[in-house]
Amino acid sequence: MFRLCFILTAFFLHFSLSAQYTVSGGSGVPYDYKGNLAGMDIQSVFLVNGLSGATITYTSASSSASFYYYQTSVSDKVDVPSSDIEKHTSGGETQYTISNIKDGRGYLAEIDGVLGDAVWIIDYALHQPVLNSVEVAEDDDRCDYLKLLINKSDELFFYGQSGVKRSVDRKYSIEYADVEWNSAEKKFVNIAQTVPESVLGIERVVPAPYTDTHFTVKGDQFAKHFEIEKEIATAAYQSVAVQAYIDATKVGASDQSSNDEATEGNNETENSLSGSAPLEISFKGYGNEPVAYYYTWFIYKKSDLENVIARYTDKDIRYTFNESGDYLIRLEVADRSSTCAQTAEVTLNISESMLDVPNFYAPDSDKLFRVSYKSLVSFKCTIFNNWGNKIYQWTDPAQGWDGKYKGRIVNPGVYFYVIEAKGSDGINYKKKGDINVLHKK
Repeated sequence: MFRLCFILTAFFLHFSLSAQYTVSGGSGVPYDYKGNLAGMDIQSVFLVNGLSGATITYTSASSSASFYYYQTSVSDKVDVPSSDIEKHTSGGETQYTISNIKDGRGYLAEIDGVLGDAVWIIDYALHQPVLNSVEVAEDDDRCDYLKLLINKSDELFFYGQSGVKRSVDRKYSIEYADVEWNSAEKKFVNIAQTVPESVLGIERVVPAPYTDTHFTVKGDQFAKHFEIEKEIATAAYQSVAVQAYIDATKVGASDQSSNDEATEGNNETENSLSGSAPLEISFKGYGNEPVAYYYTWFIYKKSDLENVIARYTDKDIRYTFNESGDYLIRLEVADRSSTCAQTAEVTLNISESMLDVPNFYAPDSDKLFRVSYKSLVSFKCTIFNNWGNKIYQWTDPAQGWDGKYKGRIVNPGVYFYVIEAKGSDGINYKKKGDINVLHKK
């Protein structure tokens, strides 16, 4: 008994593996669909664009086979007329070619009384999808997502040998124009968005676009294969979704360090600037115009986010920070109807004040006597000689004394300075001291 089961199992396995179907003819290469076939006793579903001249070729190691077709179940199978079958044997294999094939039929072979898997035939020319309409629907989350309401007629199905009915998955792509932020060029650029092919029901959720656009449904995948793809588009959709970006740059940094490079922030990543007061920053706002219409800036101390320090409604602003501390700068962008809003943020650290004065100086045409400082909002330094005569004064801490009096380099010796300054943190500086002016070596 075991030997008999083994022989039968080996036979069925050989029959399944050695026999195979191919389909040719029609307009273009037939589409070999293998989706959703489990448990159906079907090798493939072939879609042929027109059955004129189309044939099924069955290759087997057996030189004797009978062929049938069925519509809903193999229990109602019908003999394929012998006049529609051609047989050719070569190299130990026999090739059977079936002509005059019909739409919506399952064809299968019988060898030594055993039925094998079937192949299902669909004349795609008779079952092209009908795309009736597609419309855009907005919900409460319209700033992020939209719904496409799709009205179509595209039912397509096949039957397994046991009579089980299953649908053929028809897939469609969705295309629409959009824009995206280009951080290198600091601008929004046009792009084409494509939602990958998928099975579409009566609704499909898509990301909200950032520009006015049309949504186009294209398909199905079989029509695309045969190069007869159909499409339908929505009416023009007026976008409300917005994006916000900030470009923040120091303007004439007032300390002795080099300027920081421009720093950009967006609604996902918080970036920061730092420097000493007084520090003027140029803030440029970017939105996906013309959808983005309103720009509002908010400047906060990070220690008190409940109270805004400054608020502006310009697209670009400049602001001078005179106090030390950590700041949050927020840009809010909204569409014309204020339906949707998006924010971008950058942070800024203004360092605590510091003042240090050197006690010697060698006059040089390329080098000034300068103080070292951070975050000074006011400054005045006066140089005196031994007799108490004022020989130089300046009020910008970034500047200094060139060692001259009335256009000539002063003599070496001891000179005196008096400094009055105020830091961004409220510290008042009053410094006095001497400067040893040396001969240049």
